Amino acid sequence: MPERNGFSVATLIPYQKPYQTATQLCDKLQQEGLDITDRKSAEKVLERCSYYRLKAYFLPFKDPEKKIFHPGTTFKDCYDLYLFDSELRLYLFSLIEKIEIGVRSLFDQWMTKETGNPFWYLDSSLFTAKGEQITTISRVRDMFKDSKEEFAKHFRSKYYNEYCPFYRDLPPGWVAIELMTFGNLTKLMRNLCESQYNTLKVNRFAKKYLDVEKYKSLCSWIGTIHEVRNHCGHHNRLFNRNLSAPTAVKRILSSDLQLVQTRSEPQKAEVDQMNRLYTAAAVLQKLLSGLGYEEKMGPVISDLFDKYPVSMHFTASMGFPEDWKQEPLFF
Repeated sequence: MPERNGFSVATLIPYQKPYQTATQLCDKLQQEGLDITDRKSAEKVLERCSYYRLKAYFLPFKDPEKKIFHPGTTFKDCYDLYLFDSELRLYLFSLIEKIEIGVRSLFDQWMTKETGNPFWYLDSSLFTAKGEQITTISRVRDMFKDSKEEFAKHFRSKYYNEYCPFYRDLPPGWVAIELMTFGNLTKLMRNLCESQYNTLKVNRFAKKYLDVEKYKSLCSWIGTIHEVRNHCGHHNRLFNRNLSAPTAVKRILSSDLQLVQTRSEPQKAEVDQMNRLYTAAAVLQKLLSGLGYEEKMGPVISDLFDKYPVSMHFTASMGFPEDWKQEPLFF
């Protein structure tokens, strides 16, 4: 029997649920046990935010088996959690901007210096997955030929690339890297051949400019931050989301603090939870400090918890230990 995304097509049924107005959705939520004291306000929120966006913030307040809200849950509780997540995303996005710009600039400078080649990103001998490199180059070419930026127009009108006959129209790395998406950059860094690590001194790069012990760890951290960036950029739920666990993150956290414990399987022993927002925030803070920014994230995040007290019921699902304010990295 054919399958779609792991489900047998034979078990699928037509989607025939009717459209529901904000008024009908409020009725539905009240029938599920949600306390809505101000119907007009709740309906307006549902209209401008979408029920299906807000649904992610209703779920933490519901009994997963009975599919009803825990007694005493109010619409304000759910909406405050939504607002907390929104402000948290905006704050983290502003910090990720600094990381993204800094890593772009420093990585290109390092690679240009160590290779002696302004067009280093076109050198296939530096990369493991050739197809992935070609995909990145194609992305740069598409962006470059359509770019209205002055630097792009200047290069196109005056220069050509003599390094690579297949890509004579492409610019040097310091232009190309500004045209890559953060995802392109993340993949390019991960795609660097391990056999080139010593020659290019990338471990030294990671330590000198970002205060990260190993280049591989840096790539892992950048990958996690890229995930957070995408959720922020697309306004997706972030606060309790599963993320990629950054490698070697325990080395930068205080050993005196007990991380949140979790079980991957019912019969397994509890292990430290490494794939939540807390560890992502830790590597973000470490990279900010490595780049020379003095801002500490702890006070701002603490203020957000205080502004929206309902959020403090979910610190564990975010990976924040009870005594997280004792973590020197953040304060």
